[in-house]
Amino acid sequence: MQLSLELEYWTVDDTGALAPAAPVVKRIDDLDAESADPMLEVVTDPCDDVAELRGEVTRRLREAIRVAREEGRRLVPLATPLNTGPIGTDDGPRTQVQRRVLGDDFANATRCAGTHLHVDRIDGAETDQVNLLTALDPAFALVSSSAHHRGENVAACARAHVYRRGCYGDHPELGRLRPYVGSVAEHEERTAASFEGFRATALSEGVDPDAFDANFAPEDSTWTPIRVREEFDTIEWRGPDVALPGQLLRLVADLENALEATVDGGLEIGGELGISADGVTVPEFDRLDEYVEAAIDDGLESPAVEGYLDAMGFDPASYRPLSMDLQGVSRLTTNQARRIRLRYADRLEGEVGLLTTPAPSRPAVTRSG
Repeated sequence: MQLSLELEYWTVDDTGALAPAAPVVKRIDDLDAESADPMLEVVTDPCDDVAELRGEVTRRLREAIRVAREEGRRLVPLATPLNTGPIGTDDGPRTQVQRRVLGDDFANATRCAGTHLHVDRIDGAETDQVNLLTALDPAFALVSSSAHHRGENVAACARAHVYRRGCYGDHPELGRLRPYVGSVAEHEERTAASFEGFRATALSEGVDPDAFDANFAPEDSTWTPIRVREEFDTIEWRGPDVALPGQLLRLVADLENALEATVDGGLEIGGELGISADGVTVPEFDRLDEYVEAAIDDGLESPAVEGYLDAMGFDPASYRPLSMDLQGVSRLTTNQARRIRLRYADRLEGEVGLLTTPAPSRPAVTRSG
């Protein structure tokens, strides 16, 4: 089951102020530009296991950091910019349509930096894979990297709070976690229905049909935490924040154990939660939704979230989300935000150097509870 990552980072100048990523993106073919000007995306090749992925992440980050330094830029592994004024966007046709349909709320999307994990679709197990990644959505609490949005402390996981609750206006289905599916076909039907609603609203707002169809397709017109990607033959998990790479790779390793157990033994909804030799058991969706909301608001400080993630094969005590460093701070000024960005740029650069040492292997988890 191959794995690949897409990692979004803020770009700042030497004062910590947000600065356009374009000078860095132009110099590295494998970097992608984002709709927010001061953001870039580091994309890895598919890897056979987490050890290979670790090397790939290290190599690509080293190059991106080196070129960024040469261009007077630093990369910042935080889920939001903490506090800043308006953020420039590419103003391309997709962005124009999204603004027109979603209104002022869409501007919040330009203040969110996340991690996207792609896993190979396994024939006969795709439905279980989709449902497992759905069930493990609260694991974003393990790597939450910001509690602040526009200077205010808004939630333990500010990005999930902003992205899911504050970006899509009258179309929350475009960004929220969806219930489990009975088949991949059902997932695709939901995606198609959401796309058609988005398209109909766009046309009612005066968007030219040909212009819309040239820039949007069902697969890339929903921004939900789980997407089935026909283009890459993967399932994409979009829940986690961007964070320090070591944290994210630990999360991927834990997730890989659960995915392998699901592929080998199947997935059951309802019953005693956990991972065993017989497969994986996850909660009913209504209960899961409660864990998700608690993960957004309280993160690992929620005993329910911590207990749930422990039952599902994670070790919450081994994680230290970056958001906890500032969670008790009610408000950050612009100058404070700049200093903090530089602090975490330093930590990212230091950790990429440390990642040259292979991480110790971790045994597969067979925990239930």
